[in-house]
Amino acid sequence: MKDVFKDNVFSAREWSAPVMVNTDEIRAKIESYCLVGKTIKRMKLIGLSYLHDRYWIEDQAYNVQYYLEEDERQRKSDYDNIAPDLCLGRFVQIDEPFLIEFDDGDVFEIDTPQEPEYRFSMNCIPWDINAGTNYPNLDADRFFAPCIGRTIKAIEIKTYVTDEHPMYGDYFDEEHSEYELVANIILRLDDGNGIRIGGFFDYCIVDYINANDKQCDIPFGDLKLALLNNE
Repeated sequence: MKDVFKDNVFSAREWSAPVMVNTDEIRAKIESYCLVGKTIKRMKLIGLSYLHDRYWIEDQAYNVQYYLEEDERQRKSDYDNIAPDLCLGRFVQIDEPFLIEFDDGDVFEIDTPQEPEYRFSMNCIPWDINAGTNYPNLDADRFFAPCIGRTIKAIEIKTYVTDEHPMYGDYFDEEHSEYELVANIILRLDDGNGIRIGGFFDYCIVDYINANDKQCDIPFGDLKLALLNNE
């Protein structure tokens, strides 16, 4: 029996969501959930965001302050010295599902096990599920705060055509046959911004984007409030 998680710990093997690669299958499946018109109540990361430990935050702070002299850049990238108004990318890198609960009680669950695969479901994972790999380190409601209370107005499936497997880099076959793959899924919100979900090797990237599909920022001061363990 699927969707019965022992000790309330998430297991990908026990999740009933199918592994999908075919673009038409992915599009039809997500459209069947009728997400358009639903309003976001809260969000959750089951497990760890790999970009939000101290090391990676310092690394991001260093990268965005490229305009500083090296000594000053190093100093202002130290965790304790990062300015509250320094803007970092509002995105996460995860390997367990991202959950969105709507105001009608439905919960959408999505993950990308590895490029170009997608898995998603509705009302299959308990909201209070515990991480199966690494403990969560980020409060998704705080991190993606601008999305709370927003209504989904459209589902956008972004695709591309390639003859190479995105995960392994080799050709699909000797004939160099081309396939249409899903690059990402965007939940477009009623303010024009969106939640973009896509694969990156064997991780899932979820980011908050503007109407032009550019990634939005989060001030470090707000990010600190979203960290579950900022040590």
